[in-house]
Amino acid sequence: MGLRVPQRDFQPAAPYQPPGVLTQFMPKSARWVRSESFDSEMTNGTYSGTFHFDPGTDTVYFDTINPSPAEGSGP
Repeated sequence: MGLRVPQRDFQPAAPYQPPGVLTQFMPKSARWVRSESFDSEMTNGTYSGTFHFDPGTDTVYFDTINPSPAEGSGP
């Protein structure tokens, strides 16, 4: 059963080949979930990205290519 948030359907999904240098910071017992609709909302279709969450440890792992800040999010 995935994490349920209105209008999102989080399902079990492990991050794809995280860089070795980052794996030391990732929880060993993580139960990663991901939502394609959340990915789309975060990237707004302007860059490629996936966002994984481990609800048990409140850990976020994201993998993006050329991310850009959302309009109106900065000073």
